[in-house]
Amino acid sequence: MVGAQITRSFAEQIAPTGLTHKQVGLLAVVEAGLASSQRDIATRLHVAPSLVVTLVDQLVDLGAVSKTRSRSDRRAHKIEITPEGRRLLASAVAAAEALDTDIRSALSPAGRAALSTLLTELDTYQDLNP
Repeated sequence: MVGAQITRSFAEQIAPTGLTHKQVGLLAVVEAGLASSQRDIATRLHVAPSLVVTLVDQLVDLGAVSKTRSRSDRRAHKIEITPEGRRLLASAVAAAEALDTDIRSALSPAGRAALSTLLTELDTYQDLNP
């Protein structure tokens, strides 16, 4: 329930950018160099390839990414973030940081420490189990 509420809050904060939280995730993965093909993005985000195709097409329409055929595999498309995509991602990161600050401000010092520990452990787990 808490995760769904945080997702809704984040979606509301990024709405002025025209992005969805799923599009932000895709931009973040591409910007970080974690994936560059639609297939790799789907694997990294643990979503259906058809969803990535839709998200990429939406982001191309927004000017946030470019999509070109891979030179090594004609069946694959290489996805690259554009300057506009970087600007939109920076806005989304700022919204996420503001939301994080709001959430942490509602916690006691012990709660903030516990949350930091938990998030670090979950991040480590995710890195080990991509």
